[in-house]
Formats: sequence, structure tokens, C-alpha cells
Amino acid sequence: MAQAGHGVGETRACGTGACAAVAAAVQRHGIPSAAASYTVDVPGGQLRVDRIADGSMELTGPAQIVAQGTTVLASSAASAGAATVH
Repeated sequence: MAQAGHGVGETRACGTGACAAVAAAVQRHGIPSAAASYTVDVPGGQLRVDRIADGSMELTGPAQIVAQGTTVLASSAASAGAATVH
């Protein structure tokens, strides 16, 4: 699965997109609502989506910081100062 972020191009992974891809595949192929595990391959590795019997999903997979920075948020700059973004 590939995911493009707004203004940043293709991203290495997208948990929301992985869960949505599983939900769409399950619905399209008429898979019963039983609990099951699915593997979604993304450029950053493999994500595991566990579908729970009640229809909810749990996502697991690798995570790592790929960028760091500091910014000043216009609406809170006067009162809070700079915010560090990870």
C-alpha cells in the first residue's frame, strides 16, 4: 500500500490507511465479521491489523522518529513560546 501525505509526497507508512485498506478488502470480498489478523506491506515495513469480532481494529508495527523540528505556532506564540514537534 502507498500513502501520500499532504504536501510531503509518499510517506513510509500510514496506520489509518492500513486499517482502511483492510476494512475495504474485507467488505469487498465478503469476509465474515470474525476476528482475524492481516498483514499490510508499506514502504516502511509490515503493519499488522487485527480485526476484532465487534468490528474494531488494532494496529501494530514498527515506529521510529524520522524528523524533528521546532516551530512557533502563531495562535499561541505570545503565551506559550516555541513548540517542539517530533
